Amino acid sequence: MIADRRYAYGDAALADRDWQAALDLFEQTLERVPLWPPAHLALAKAALALGEDIRARAALERVLALDPADHLGAALLLARIGGRPVAGAMPPAYVAALFDDYAPRFDSHLVGQLAYRAPDLLVAALDRHCPERTFGRVLDLGCGTGLMARALGARAGRILGVDLSPRMLALAVETGLYAGLEAGELVAFLEQQPLAEADLVIAADVFCYLPDLAPALAASARSLATSGLLAFTVQTHPGEGVMVGEDCRMHHAPGLVRTLAGAAGFTLLAEEEAVSRLDAGRPVPGALYLLAAA
Repeated sequence: MIADRRYAYGDAALADRDWQAALDLFEQTLERVPLWPPAHLALAKAALALGEDIRARAALERVLALDPADHLGAALLLARIGGRPVAGAMPPAYVAALFDDYAPRFDSHLVGQLAYRAPDLLVAALDRHCPERTFGRVLDLGCGTGLMARALGARAGRILGVDLSPRMLALAVETGLYAGLEAGELVAFLEQQPLAEADLVIAADVFCYLPDLAPALAASARSLATSGLLAFTVQTHPGEGVMVGEDCRMHHAPGLVRTLAGAAGFTLLAEEEAVSRLDAGRPVPGALYLLAAA
């Protein structure tokens, strides 16, 4: 109980941006429960805020030693401070845990408070570039609670969805919009699909959880019929390659996306700047892509 109380006080101090008090309280917590990963992670966040990167790195490495599957996302924070490569910094266990926890308030918080509109942006792009086209077989990557299926409406025939979070999928089932739903990783899901049968593969704010887009693009190309489309959004940054942003999501340089799309055999139909959500009240830089399969 004392450890829980110290942790709760430390969490409140973090929220109040009293970094030193938070650090002290998490240290006190760990004196009583030295093997508790959340306390090590919280201490690392306080240390990072104080500019104590070495101390933060040690705490984050401790989290990974206690939880190699990294349910808490310690590798992401390590990647931000150069302690780990970006590749592998977004493990499936972390993403699944994140969205399982988020599921009950996902729609109301994302749409109501973060002004999320990636599905609407993607459908609007389809309306502009192929207004008369419908899609008989659709693969919805990272389908979540079903917001993308709702936005597609009558333009989609048979929709199959995949998501890492079972709790999100339970809400997607309730929509009645999916012909099938699968809990799992999206590249494995795509590789299990029949060759060259999908008319549309779509990913609304999903690729920001993938450090490396190449496997997803290649697997999408494999799944798509001739002239089938891949539509997706990404978060971007003005540099090169991929980086972990302050929001702990992956930000891909537009040039990298174009290069990887070409390597997977796609033709670029559209590349547009697109703000799909807010973070801390600020627009998150992003882009929308429509790619045609060879």
